[in-house]
Amino acid sequence: MRLLFAEMMDIVCVSETLAGDHAAAERAARQGCEQLDHLGERSALSTHSCELAEALYALGRYDEAEQWALRGQDLGGRDDLLTQIMALGVRSRLLARKGQASTALALAEEADRLARTTDSPWIQGDAALDLAEVMYLTGDHMRATEMSQVAIDCYRRYGATARVARAQRLTAAWASGSSRSSR
Repeated sequence: MRLLFAEMMDIVCVSETLAGDHAAAERAARQGCEQLDHLGERSALSTHSCELAEALYALGRYDEAEQWALRGQDLGGRDDLLTQIMALGVRSRLLARKGQASTALALAEEADRLARTTDSPWIQGDAALDLAEVMYLTGDHMRATEMSQVAIDCYRRYGATARVARAQRLTAAWASGSSRSSR
């Protein structure tokens, strides 16, 4: 039952993220991580750690987001593509915010490359959206818009209307000049 609870917190986290309630997503992700850590379940904890990092990033709590992304990446195996893609995505956006453009782009491009080896349009879309945000943060607004459209197209193939809406919100925030993530 405890493992089931932790897995349910993953579903809650994703749902709250897509709804734009990042504080609720953070609470759910943290509860799931705590339960998985208590159970010694490292495999699922790696991905849940990256989801917590995503929520913290969206809340602007960048230092803590970096710690959780690194924890997820460390816990996840090299063949755990979802965890690696998520961790690289968070880390790349954090580096872009710190002004480390070339390293940020390299990590985001690596995440995008890994995502394209999967059959999952939502993983591909998320990686493309992360790359778009890095491009935006590093000043390449035209390519950011192009990559955002790639993400939207991936989400549409998946039928993920909530993900499409989230990508559109982020792109609109860029167009208005907001550098804060509206994920």
